[in-house]
Amino acid sequence: MAIREMGREAAGILKHSGVTLRWRFGPSAQVSNGRLIVVRLRGECEMDGESAVMQKGALGWSHQVNGAILPFTDLACDNIRGAIQSADLNERHEQANMLLGRAMGRVLAHEVYHIVADTPEHGKDGVAQSALSARELTSGQLELRPSDVEAIQSGLRQSGR
Repeated sequence: MAIREMGREAAGILKHSGVTLRWRFGPSAQVSNGRLIVVRLRGECEMDGESAVMQKGALGWSHQVNGAILPFTDLACDNIRGAIQSADLNERHEQANMLLGRAMGRVLAHEVYHIVADTPEHGKDGVAQSALSARELTSGQLELRPSDVEAIQSGLRQSGR
């Protein structure tokens, strides 16, 4: 449930940027057209009723070499679970997984922004800001700001995609 919601949320956030997500699961997925971004999910990516032990560190990150942002990103599911525990998750298990998936999708959209826009910089608000609160991760709607959409579109033009 959480993984499906993650994909739905990230696709919704990115839809006006020119980025379309297509999912391939497993090792060495073959891409026929487009840009491949590898996403690795670390930790427990479902709400299982147990409290998450949040480690110090980011909710997600993209990899860099010599200042170049690579198309690899990791999501720290345990940290995301820990970050959203302050949100009201005393609801049904299904609802908790939907909120976790929403949070994961927002973190993923943030990392896709870095990769496609080819920038380590953060936006002032919205998905591209440097930190998201539990409320921003789980409630309402969170979007890319117009300047962030332009940065992604510029990255797409530069990569020829």
